[in-house]
Amino acid sequence: MHNNISATMFYSLLFAMGGAPTIAMMMIKSQQVNPDVLYQIFIGLTIMIACVLVPVMLLQNAYLFFKRKDERLEQKIIPLRKFYLLLNAGCLVFWLYIQFSG
Repeated sequence: MHNNISATMFYSLLFAMGGAPTIAMMMIKSQQVNPDVLYQIFIGLTIMIACVLVPVMLLQNAYLFFKRKDERLEQKIIPLRKFYLLLNAGCLVFWLYIQFSG
C-alpha cells in the first residue's frame, strides 16, 4: 500500500476515535450548564458525533483501500493526509490545554 494512502487511513481513523470526544468537549465548554448535567451531555454528544464520524471514516477508508494501487489518487490524497494530521494535532493541543489549564 502506498505511504500517503495508508497514512491518510491511519490519521482519519485516529481522528474518528479522538475527534468525537474533542468536538463534544468544545461544544460543552462553549455553554454554561449545571456541572451535574455535564457528564450526561458529554456522553450523549460523544456517542452522537461518533455515530456520524466513524461510519464516514470507514466508508472513506474502504474507498481508499480499494483504490490503493492508483498512482493519481496517491498524489491527490496528500492534502487530505495533512488535514487529518493537523486535526489530530489540534485535538491533542485542546486536550492538553484542558488538562493543564485547571
